[in-house]
Amino acid sequence: MDRDYLTELLNIYWFAPPVALWRAVELRVASEESYPRPLLDLGCGDGLIASGLFSRDQPVEVGIDPWWEQVQQAARSGMYRHVDLGDGARLPYVSRYFASAFSNSVLEHIPDIEPVLCEVGRILRPGGTFGFTVPSDAFRYLLDGYRTAMESGRSAEADAYANRIDRTLAHYHYHTPDEWRGLLGAAGFRMIKARYYMPEAAVRLWDRMNGHYGIGRPKSLWGLLASPRLRGLGYQSLLKWSIVRLLSRDWRAYYEMDVGPGDTGGGLLIVACREEI
Repeated sequence: MDRDYLTELLNIYWFAPPVALWRAVELRVASEESYPRPLLDLGCGDGLIASGLFSRDQPVEVGIDPWWEQVQQAARSGMYRHVDLGDGARLPYVSRYFASAFSNSVLEHIPDIEPVLCEVGRILRPGGTFGFTVPSDAFRYLLDGYRTAMESGRSAEADAYANRIDRTLAHYHYHTPDEWRGLLGAAGFRMIKARYYMPEAAVRLWDRMNGHYGIGRPKSLWGLLASPRLRGLGYQSLLKWSIVRLLSRDWRAYYEMDVGPGDTGGGLLIVACREEI
């Protein structure tokens, strides 16, 4: 493993450690793929994921995102030659320009993804690749809150918990690998890889820690302690150091854990190839 994404991401997201864990695993898995140039980062956000996957010496050709604040941050990150404000269903690029496209935890937030897949297919060269990460079809059922309720026979409570997480995270769909194969096929792609990541133990830890650190809640003790408004008090540098040192050790096994053969995980990496036209 060339980079320690867990420690890197904890240093960035020390105020939201579960976010660091999930993002670190995504980067570990996504970094094992290749991304021919020119490359489009679809839903680039603030450029943080690009900084984990790519080198500043060879910036990504184009990033696009629908949120202006994120686009501004991405432009300042130094990770892109060009950044656009735009919609994935109406990409402002000529056909067959890009050799690859990448998207990290974006497609699950788009209710109607078919037009987006078609647009990505349009702007890719024949033989170009589209790699993306999404929560998997098993995501809801691996959550600690869901599993705990089901293990006690409280199925209605389990479903209510998973539905609440969906609303909080704005997740609209969870597709199986076979469903992704069909969706991609309709957009002119051939799926060449489907890899689960974040095994049950890691998802359950992530879910518990979201509650522990008050992620998704309007108010929590941790949220108060980590609030930017209290930065001037001077204690947060020690708090950050403690969190990074402790969790980079205690969460190491979960970060490095792979999904076993035949098992599912909470995340799914898909790689597809644009068919010849």
